[in-house]
Amino acid sequence: MAEQYRTIRTNLLSLSPDKPLQAIQITSALRSEGKTLTSCNLAFALAQEQEKKTILIDADMRKPATHKLLGIPKEPGFSEILSKDFDVERFLQRPIAGGLYAIPAGRGPANPSELLSSSRLRRMLARLREEFDYIIFDISPVVPVTDASVLGKQLDGSIVVVRAGWTQAIDVERAYTLLREAQAKPIGAILTSVVSHIPYYLYRYRYIYSRYARPYVYYGQG
Repeated sequence: MAEQYRTIRTNLLSLSPDKPLQAIQITSALRSEGKTLTSCNLAFALAQEQEKKTILIDADMRKPATHKLLGIPKEPGFSEILSKDFDVERFLQRPIAGGLYAIPAGRGPANPSELLSSSRLRRMLARLREEFDYIIFDISPVVPVTDASVLGKQLDGSIVVVRAGWTQAIDVERAYTLLREAQAKPIGAILTSVVSHIPYYLYRYRYIYSRYARPYVYYGQG
C-alpha cells in the first residue's frame, strides 16, 4: 500500500514539473469512497520527501474523519480559523509525524460553503503557501454539496477518489462536470478498493523482498 501511494506522489509531481502543484483538494463524487484515507496516506507520502513540509487540512466540516485516523483532537480546527479568526499559527508549531502537520475540521458550522469563500480562507491559504511545500485538503463529496466547487477554484487542482465496484460512471462524470464548471481544475482520479489476484510465485517474491525493504504502511480500509 505504501508503495502505491509513493507512485501516486510521483505521478502527481510529474503533472506540472515546471510549477509543482502546491495546494490540492481530495474529493469524491459521493460518500464512502475512501477520500479521507487517501488524503491521509497521500499527505504521509508527500511528507516523506527530504526537506519537504506537508500540511493536511480536514475541510470536510460536514462529516469530518481525519482526526480519527490521525489520533488528534477534532476541536479547535479549520472551522474556528474561518469563523472566529482562530490563530492558524497554533497548528504550525509541531508536526504530528516527520514533516507532516495537520489541522482538524473543528466544530461543525451551519454554513461551510460560505466559510470556504471567505477572506479569512484566502489569508490562511496565502500564509500556508509561504510555509509549506504541499497543502492537502480533505473536502466533502462534490455531487451532494458545493464545498469542493467553492474551495477548488482557489487551489491548484482537484483529485477525485473513485471506489471500484461502488461508484457509478454517471456520478464520476457529474463530479468532473461540476468541478470544471466551478473552475476547480480536476487533474485526475484515484481508484480505491481494487481487488486483484496475485499469482503465488509473485506473492512469494514480494514476501521475500519485503523482509529487506520493510516500507512504512498506513493501515485502513479503502
